[in-house]
Amino acid sequence: MRYSQAITIQTIFFFLFFIFIGANPGLFPDTENDETVISKLLIKAENDYQNGKFIEAIGIYEQIIMKLNKRKELVKTKQKLFKTMVSLALTYFTIQETDKSKLQLEKLIKINPNQEIDEEIYPPGFIKLFRDAQNNILGELIITSSPTEAAVTLDNKSIGVTPLKIKKFVKGKYIITIAKKGYNVSTKEIEVNSNKSNSIEVLLEKVAVKKVIEKEGVKKKKKMSPFILIGGAVVIGAVILLMSKKKKEPELRTLSKQFYNNTPTAIGSYVPAYSIIEVSGITGKIKKIEYAVSINHPKIEDLSVALIGTDNRTVYSVWNKGLHEDNGKNFIGTTEIFNSITPNGNWKVTVNNSGERKHGEITKWSIKIYYVQ
Repeated sequence: MRYSQAITIQTIFFFLFFIFIGANPGLFPDTENDETVISKLLIKAENDYQNGKFIEAIGIYEQIIMKLNKRKELVKTKQKLFKTMVSLALTYFTIQETDKSKLQLEKLIKINPNQEIDEEIYPPGFIKLFRDAQNNILGELIITSSPTEAAVTLDNKSIGVTPLKIKKFVKGKYIITIAKKGYNVSTKEIEVNSNKSNSIEVLLEKVAVKKVIEKEGVKKKKKMSPFILIGGAVVIGAVILLMSKKKKEPELRTLSKQFYNNTPTAIGSYVPAYSIIEVSGITGKIKKIEYAVSINHPKIEDLSVALIGTDNRTVYSVWNKGLHEDNGKNFIGTTEIFNSITPNGNWKVTVNNSGERKHGEITKWSIKIYYVQ
């Protein structure tokens, strides 16, 4: 009887529970992933726009942008984010909210200076608004140094080697660092103005080499006491005896270790591509570095490739158009620029793509560290 009563209570509980779920579906999360939700929202927004429901489309586009901003580190997500921002700006333009449309375009250009829109698809008025936004946000940046081939870092991000010309650069104040082996590092604050060419010229000073100059003087000869001569001979003899008994210091030897990263890394059009090798187990000072970088890209001349040391400041240019000989897609070389830094830690290869809509990958790369022990 008691067993039958318990079964009846459980049955009634589950029946009421499922009725409660059906009445309150919002209490339980949707099992669809973000990608599916975003795709459905995009279709809904585009349909609303085509059917003249512009206010509804604006609300959905803003909702999509909020979702994409939470995961914008992915290349595909960034492309979808940029497209959505253009669609939102176009919707504002369609309902003659010109100021909001231009503001949206300026936000887009700040995060993606290389953004372009197809003049055959969009109306002329919208194209003009986009060009005005570009002129208001972007300027040309030219950085030169004497001597050339100096590594350029802007706000702690490597952007290439001198001479360097970036046609589309977001206006504002930045901290620039110019570094080359054998020269003092130059660091200064610069301001990039929009709608003009901003030229930065840096004269690097050689590192001062300290020379010890011995002054030669003529000393008068003094007669030495025989006691001093005998005492000096005893001291010299004792020193020779001690040196003969002292153990010989072990000679320094050069060892090497090689490290690999064989995982392909995508190269996009908007942000630098980074590939990391973690180095450990080296117990001496760096003597030299051998590197090998393989890149698969349809337009190699648009790229600048650099090797960054564990200190995140020392940068060596592996490839840059005009400064290196184009040897295809495999870059091999040796450098001693990293000899003063710690060998153990994260080494990075960074690739900047100045082209548009050209994608590729860092296929693989390796470093061989020679160190003295």
